[in-house]
Amino acid sequence: MIPLLDRRQLIAALAVAPAIHAQAREGSEFYPIPVELLEPLERLNGRVTLGNPTGDVHLIEFFDYNCGWCKRTAKHIRPLLAADRNLKITLVNYAVLGIPSIGATRVALAFSRQKADKYLAFHEALIGRKGTIGPDHAIETALKFGADRKKLIEDADSDPVTHAMKGASKLGESLGFQATPSYLMGRDAFTGFLDLDAKKAAIAAFRQCERATCA
Repeated sequence: MIPLLDRRQLIAALAVAPAIHAQAREGSEFYPIPVELLEPLERLNGRVTLGNPTGDVHLIEFFDYNCGWCKRTAKHIRPLLAADRNLKITLVNYAVLGIPSIGATRVALAFSRQKADKYLAFHEALIGRKGTIGPDHAIETALKFGADRKKLIEDADSDPVTHAMKGASKLGESLGFQATPSYLMGRDAFTGFLDLDAKKAAIAAFRQCERATCA
């Protein structure tokens, strides 16, 4: 059910979502991205940055709230940040798994505009829910973390949120991200599930050679 959000906005967002709606698999490898394709990232609205804002390693994750692998990788955020005070993690809402994901993403982006300091707790609670996650679940979760309901729904249907979703969709497509989770570290990209040890290895490699893997 999506009674609380404008269906026209949801369908419009679905129209700009990547053509392949899939969850990533294990077994992928990092691959290089042309530097010019990374420039829009700095102008991307709606991204949420956690950890050290001036950290020497920046891990960026594109995720969908209905992605099973994303549910697993969400559990890595706090351990990584607790163990590494010089790490920056950015979350990019990348709704590729249908209308429920689009609705949930709209609410999540609206929540981030209200309560950026509580986004990680909101994110963990929402993505940890069982079953298909849609806008109603996101609204319920947001209210538990102090969001203003009226403003939340207004923002979820607003042009800035629509533009943020379109920006993430366009950027993800240009990077070849046709599934979630997908990652960026420097100019290296990865589509697929990275376990905690693999992430730590990529972080260590980046500090050694400024690439996610060293030759």
